[in-house]
Amino acid sequence: MPDRIDQSIEITRRRFLAGSAMAGFAAFLAACGTQGQGSQAPSTGPETPGPTTTVAATEGPTATGGGTLNFANWIGYIDVSDDNKTHPTLDKFTKETGIAVNYQEAVDDNETFFTSDLQGPLGANLSTGWDIVVVTDWMVARLVRLGWLETINTANTPNFPTNLLEQYHGRSFDPDTNLAAPWQSGMTGIGFDKKKTGDLSSLNVFWDTKYKGKMTYLTEMRDTVGLAAIKLGVEPNTITQAQFDQSIAEIKKAVDAKIVRQLQGNSYVDSMASGDVIVAMAWSGDVLTLLVPDQTENQDFQWALPTEGGMLWTDNQVIPKGAEHKGQAEIWINFYYAPENAAAVEAFVNYVCPIKGAREILASDPDIANNPLIFPTDDMVARLHQFKALDATEEQAWSSAFASVAGF
Repeated sequence: MPDRIDQSIEITRRRFLAGSAMAGFAAFLAACGTQGQGSQAPSTGPETPGPTTTVAATEGPTATGGGTLNFANWIGYIDVSDDNKTHPTLDKFTKETGIAVNYQEAVDDNETFFTSDLQGPLGANLSTGWDIVVVTDWMVARLVRLGWLETINTANTPNFPTNLLEQYHGRSFDPDTNLAAPWQSGMTGIGFDKKKTGDLSSLNVFWDTKYKGKMTYLTEMRDTVGLAAIKLGVEPNTITQAQFDQSIAEIKKAVDAKIVRQLQGNSYVDSMASGDVIVAMAWSGDVLTLLVPDQTENQDFQWALPTEGGMLWTDNQVIPKGAEHKGQAEIWINFYYAPENAAAVEAFVNYVCPIKGAREILASDPDIANNPLIFPTDDMVARLHQFKALDATEEQAWSSAFASVAGF
């Protein structure tokens, strides 16, 4: 089926590919409402602004090589060597620039990372210790509003935004395209162990008592509420307060009935790998990248975009205010935006690449070209939704309501 992963694609995860054409990607993003100024800006949440409330560039000395880059990313979001000990793209970067990379899979979900690593130091006008962090669009908008991001000096990054696909230019929270460098786009749908569940394709599975105690929802409010809204026939991009309340009530039914084992961030993959969970709200690339390679003979991990629809999102590289190695961060962004480097990462992570030229390198390999996680079909595009942009009041109230139901 075109919207379900094919495990035979897995062999491409660990090799560098050469070839041509990411057909239909422009239509993918345009149809999902992510083009330029037309996209809505998510707003801030219940955070307390720091001493600066407008974004300003910290130019500082331009790094020419050497030094250190402290990089916080999500689990399984960059290429890994066959022995799982190194990251080839990071090794190449260090060899070419002399910059040592302290790379950590420190982001499990946006809110937890914001609370644990960003809010305290940035609110006190201190460095976070990170030079690059990867967070989702709506979190970028929050950081922009708080004035907690450095401006990327594009004089130091000739590849960015030059090689950024046009659909990502001029987003409403980054009108000058110099605050956030898109990393990957992806989808939220159903992750499952087919040997335990059989084929799954409907959002109704997330309320099926058959899987009581063997299921997880996501701690990302927009994903979990978004899927609940779609199940109810509500468009997440225009969801009202009353419809949000209905969606929360739907989630509460599953939580109170103990159908849901727990709400998790990226760590849901560990619960699936251990067998504790056999159905999960899951991100599109995780199953193929993190679960399939190490599954046992009694497991058959799959990902499907629900027939009713799923969620669309973009994660971005940003430089936190006061980053100690801003110049090195800009060198990394420029390096990543070279198509051959982006393609090497993309071939492993199985998400949608935002960089021009990576298409030609990726799509000549038939396994990659036919991978719907990288090249969503027209039918998939028609079923993807983005979550409504929230104002600060809505963000605080809705996050609190979701946390209460989730038991945070």
